[in-house]
Amino acid sequence: MRKEGEETGQRTDQMLDDIVRDADEYYNSLGRKHVSETRLDVAVVSLVVWFASFAVLGLTSILIFGYVISSIVLPFLIAIVIGAAAGVATYLIRRRRGFKFAELGVLLKKMKQGGVSSEDGLHLMDAMHQARLVARKRKMDSAFEYGVLAFALVALIGRNAAIGALAGVIVYLYFRFEALREFEKEETRYEDSKKELLQNL
Repeated sequence: MRKEGEETGQRTDQMLDDIVRDADEYYNSLGRKHVSETRLDVAVVSLVVWFASFAVLGLTSILIFGYVISSIVLPFLIAIVIGAAAGVATYLIRRRRGFKFAELGVLLKKMKQGGVSSEDGLHLMDAMHQARLVARKRKMDSAFEYGVLAFALVALIGRNAAIGALAGVIVYLYFRFEALREFEKEETRYEDSKKELLQNL
């Protein structure tokens, strides 16, 4: 009986170590994703603001001055400056907001120091689950941003807004599908791990 209790305790300790290791890997991947998402946000905002400001300034300039090369070049350069300023502002805002998963990092650091209980393991699993929910929402937002980016690039290069819109919708739906599929896998894994840990308590 005592031997069986020791085996259960060892299994629980091993599971807690696995949970901490998985959480550490996930936390590090969230940090890398945060950096890449910040870059994506900066690119999308810069491109959209540049496109909108160039359209407004360029059309206004053409209406006022006619089809003169300077009526296109000057608004183009001003639009680049406006787009770059919007990108820098987006970057600074994202940096000021900081990393959303600081609580998970604090809990993970505490658990790495030792003395981990099963309750701490469950709390860490719940914190990871909450982080996954936030990451899922962010992936959905990123899918929209990728769609906008695809629309802008195809519309500009192909000079056809309809094909650009079609490309944007296809890219959006693809990335949305991938985000949902990945979330379902993670959700199943989370539920299985939690059940297994609760059974070993």
